[in-house]
Amino acid sequence: MKDFVLLNDKILPNDIKCYSCCTTMDLIALVTKDDQIVIHRFLTWQKLFTINHMSTAINENNNNNNNNNNNNNNNNNNNNNNNNNNNNNDNDKSNKSIVSIQWSPNGKMISIGCEDGSIFIYNIENAKLINKSHNHKHPIHKLVWIKEVSQQQQQKQQQQQQQNKNGSIKCNNYVSPPLFLSQIKQNMNLFPSISYYFENSKEENIYLGGDIYDRPFDILICCDNIGIISLLAFGLFKIVTIDLLSLLKQKYSNTHFLINPSKSLKILDITLTESLNKLSVMIETDNGLFLSVTIDTSILLEKRNEIHEISLQYFLLFQLQQSLDVHIKEITEKWKETQQQLSTKWVEFEKVLSDYGFSSSIEQELIDLLMCGVPSPPTNQFIVNNINIKKLKLTESNCNSIREILIKYILPSFLNIFHIITVLHNNSLENDGYKGLLDTNTVKNILDYCGSFGMRLQSLETLICGIESHYTSFFSWLYKVQCTLNEIQPDRKLSLPFNELSIMSLLKKGLKFDLLFSTSTLFSSSSPSSPPSNNNSPTFSSSNNNNNNNNELNQSGNFGFNNNNNNENLEFQYKDLKGNFHDLFKDFSSKIFETFNEITLVLPSLFKFENVIPFCLYDKNDASMSHKFNCSLISHPNDTIYLSIYTTLSNSNRLFICKREDKLNWSFTCYQLNEIYSILDCKFYNNSSLMALVSEDIIKANQKKSTRKNTYLKQYQYNKADDNDNSDNREYIKLDVNIPQSTILLDLLDTVFSNEIEESFKSREIILKSRISPITFELSTSRKISATFIGKRRVALYDLAEDEEEEGEEEEVE
Repeated sequence: MKDFVLLNDKILPNDIKCYSCCTTMDLIALVTKDDQIVIHRFLTWQKLFTINHMSTAINENNNNNNNNNNNNNNNNNNNNNNNNNNNNNDNDKSNKSIVSIQWSPNGKMISIGCEDGSIFIYNIENAKLINKSHNHKHPIHKLVWIKEVSQQQQQKQQQQQQQNKNGSIKCNNYVSPPLFLSQIKQNMNLFPSISYYFENSKEENIYLGGDIYDRPFDILICCDNIGIISLLAFGLFKIVTIDLLSLLKQKYSNTHFLINPSKSLKILDITLTESLNKLSVMIETDNGLFLSVTIDTSILLEKRNEIHEISLQYFLLFQLQQSLDVHIKEITEKWKETQQQLSTKWVEFEKVLSDYGFSSSIEQELIDLLMCGVPSPPTNQFIVNNINIKKLKLTESNCNSIREILIKYILPSFLNIFHIITVLHNNSLENDGYKGLLDTNTVKNILDYCGSFGMRLQSLETLICGIESHYTSFFSWLYKVQCTLNEIQPDRKLSLPFNELSIMSLLKKGLKFDLLFSTSTLFSSSSPSSPPSNNNSPTFSSSNNNNNNNNELNQSGNFGFNNNNNNENLEFQYKDLKGNFHDLFKDFSSKIFETFNEITLVLPSLFKFENVIPFCLYDKNDASMSHKFNCSLISHPNDTIYLSIYTTLSNSNRLFICKREDKLNWSFTCYQLNEIYSILDCKFYNNSSLMALVSEDIIKANQKKSTRKNTYLKQYQYNKADDNDNSDNREYIKLDVNIPQSTILLDLLDTVFSNEIEESFKSREIILKSRISPITFELSTSRKISATFIGKRRVALYDLAEDEEEEGEEEEVE
């Protein structure tokens, strides 16, 4: 009988950089050397799909650059920037290279950490990008995704365990959701659903995320290679950033003489208890000191519901901002298409004037025609031969489409955003639980900003109506002139009434002038606080006042605002908002997320260090000294934390297991290993045992050093599984962890335990007499699967819950 069942042993076509086992399904995610994420099934090794991360990352980067280019409204600059984007693609590939990967607790998402510090979240159901964040500047070398278990859920689980033990009926595991969730859903029903905003969108990477409102609260822990930790609620919203090295130097520089001179640190393992009360970290400093750090994060539990609600509001706000992005991009494309079509015609007109030797502008030619009714020869030629009134009428259709998008999608999205900011503002005023999470003054300031921006956004509809009215008059007049010059009967459908003053206003502004997104037509500083006026019968004002030169189309009855005296007393805090529409929208998009700045500033200051324990150290300047250090962390109910440590720095070959029950209550046990054994990697498997990759040296009689090794997957028990477990409970020895500055804990542990060799209770050979390295493994604890990588291309999958019968072994017969 062999321990553990071999499910699959595969040779892969490409080198694998990193990998992760799904927590809920029989799936494994592999990251190839070219940064493709390949998803396989455990049993059949069926390849489900591949996520081309590098292509996605570069497209996201180019889209961001293109959006910035669109905001500039400068075609020459855009072309140059696009060329630069192409030149930077190779650099983007190296920066976006994947260095870590982790599944979400529900198994529906994958998070990846990149070389440049960015974090991508992908949806497993459709392989689409959900979110991208850039909270770090250094490679994300470790990701841990924790699902929070509330006290109510823990009580339910304990009750069920007790009832199962007594043989009674299982209790209902249902836990009622917090009240704020129902309130959020009720508020969402006041507006169109999120899917409504994207029903006709061409964007494919839109994550609607309706399941997030029914999902247990979870936190993604991200660690970069200089020791900065960030906590992301649902993997989307950053709630905490911790500069661990700076905090250690501030508070514990006297704990050990090597802490203060250290310049960087590496996080070896990290865990957050399911109650959110404790954060435990194992670190290595750049000067050779290994430390265990425990941080009191009980503020997360204390304000858990408030953080949960703010996270959901952030996510909803993020989706609505995406909706605004998509639809503003859509109206921008429609308007640019319209402008390009018209511009082509006006260029043709200019060429005709140039061919005739005329130096006058096209606007002056048309104004002369409008005033006297007689066209000049080039104007006559252009109108007769170059005007297709049906194509020009498409401008009116595009204006109508833009207005429909604005009314149907953009304004409802904005109103929903305004409602969310209002709810957050009310919470900051009325609910004490939000103190320290939301700054009332900041939220009020942003609320005022949103109100002012909303007035300007609403004026866009009035402006579009005005533009459509002006072009309708202008094209109707051109059609009438064309019919008169060609001596044909006008089509009644195309021949509409026109307003000469409206045409004069359009021509005076300039036919090539951007009427929709220019600064002076939409957000003029001379009439910032005037409410919009919807007047489809514009009149022309011939005032030559210099102060009104840049706002001639905003006078009463024109494109934008009605500047009546009745509205002079209207005041808004942000009445000095200036700039074109894209610039203001960009500012608005960043401004609304400042609502959440307070939470990321306040929460880390409320974390408290409980203890810092120096475990061992080595001299990094000694090139002849080699060492191994492997560790793993796991949290149990009631905030008990177990830490396993194996290091060659010990005087004896031992696997230490440390149990932390509270701040001062630490106890220890160990496994004494045979001197030919060495632990390559170890990870906690469940609440009673841990798995370890163990290598065995093969030394022949005429050799001093082994050249080949046997490698085993071993299971060690550190705790009783339950009350029905008949195995002996391991003895833990309590030690005082408040050791002197010049001492390390490993020195004490080496003197406490006996040297009696102990074997694991399960073991399976992985590879025999081999020089292959590295050999690593990952666990899926819920699926009870181990994925062991031998080298970079071979993977062996084992079922840890079952044992395998050897060939020829007879089955027992009752």
